[in-house]
Amino acid sequence: MDFLTRLQLNGNVDHRNGQQFIEGTGLAGDAFVKVHRIEPHGFASHPVKGGIALGISRGRRDTTYAFGGENPGLRPDLPQGGTAIYDHNGNIVSIVTAELRVVHAGKIHLVAPEIVLEGNVRLGGPDAARPISAQGTVDSAGHVETDNFAANVFGI
Repeated sequence: MDFLTRLQLNGNVDHRNGQQFIEGTGLAGDAFVKVHRIEPHGFASHPVKGGIALGISRGRRDTTYAFGGENPGLRPDLPQGGTAIYDHNGNIVSIVTAELRVVHAGKIHLVAPEIVLEGNVRLGGPDAARPISAQGTVDSAGHVETDNFAANVFGI
């Protein structure tokens, strides 16, 4: 007998050999333990207590698989077509309309052999307009600039 159930997660998550197993209760208060949680390739998350998942079983509770696990109280409000990656601390990466926004409470750390920024760079906020650069900047014609050292980099 196959069945679907709504699982309310209790926060217990076990990571083993590249797989994730969760615990929770079903609609009738049935306890589910060691439920294999399935996620798409390239995406990994650790669900929090109070998350809701869809449990799919093939007749026995020990063969139940879970999909989802989102906690409704933590879900950001997004406009139509918006996308977000977020956590339980309020950190969020969102793509909304024509803007990619990264919000973090502590620090944003970018690591790569090369980082390329194209367009205007505004340090300190969207109203930054004062040109910024190190003295001695040489332009493409070989001239040493004496002011407005870095084109398109502005600060407050």
